[in-house]
Amino acid sequence: MDELKQYIIQNKLGEALENRSFQEYTTLQVGGKIRLLYFPDSIDNFLKFYDYYKNIDQSIFVIGAGSNILASDDYFDGVVVNFSRLIVRYYRIGSTFTCYPGCSVVLLAHHLAKMGFAGGEFLAGIPATVGGAVYMNAGANGQEIKDILISAKLLSRDGTIKEYSNADLHFGYRKSLLQEGEYIVLEAKFRFTPAPPEVILERLQDLKTKRRSSQPVEEKCAGCTFQNPPGHSAWQLIDQIGFRGYRINQAQVSQKHSNFLVNKGGATAKDMLELITRIQKKVKEKFAIDLKCEWILVNF
Repeated sequence: MDELKQYIIQNKLGEALENRSFQEYTTLQVGGKIRLLYFPDSIDNFLKFYDYYKNIDQSIFVIGAGSNILASDDYFDGVVVNFSRLIVRYYRIGSTFTCYPGCSVVLLAHHLAKMGFAGGEFLAGIPATVGGAVYMNAGANGQEIKDILISAKLLSRDGTIKEYSNADLHFGYRKSLLQEGEYIVLEAKFRFTPAPPEVILERLQDLKTKRRSSQPVEEKCAGCTFQNPPGHSAWQLIDQIGFRGYRINQAQVSQKHSNFLVNKGGATAKDMLELITRIQKKVKEKFAIDLKCEWILVNF
């Protein structure tokens, strides 16, 4: 039995599964096998695991909802941590919500609406968990995580835990401090504003309708593929090079929204990466613009 799996089981730190696949845990449904997938049931148990793990020379990757990720077709010889089975997702004191990394931001948006708290409606359009949303400074409909976050508690590679204020997190367009070093989100605090539930629920429904009409949410995709360059929309640039609907094997530029790449069934990471590269090359040739991929590339 894998040494780490045995440690998790013996110490009752959650669930550990061997030989799973990124295809099962990403919205794009692409990627190779995973040596060990770990589902902690509490942050305390994860920290006990991490204290043991940090002395072992193995790769670690934290996966949330599995959106915004392209994993290679190769075997991942390490540990993938998934916080989706934490017993507690969040708690509230007044208008401050402390959320744990595995909490779905879509679920949070709907809970906020029902409880009569505004400011988190944009979260309903982001298929992510709190940990991934903070990592990416995820945004939609003109708002970003930085607009509602008070602070975040992070775990660094050496096991140090520190709480960072909003300003300390170096938020920018789809970036944060977490991308500058090896950090794991342990919790994040958000502040929302009381408002009539019926007003918030109506706005959620409007945003849902808009999203379904303009994005390929019914297909295997990983959210927007490219960041918008200053002064431009990535989808318009892709349209202007004639790539709407362009396809490499089962990897395709969506017919509904050109900044979404979709898996039509059986696409490989190699296909997806080749499609990304061709788009970047054509946009560079025609407009002298470097399109930056927004996805997190794993195990390449």
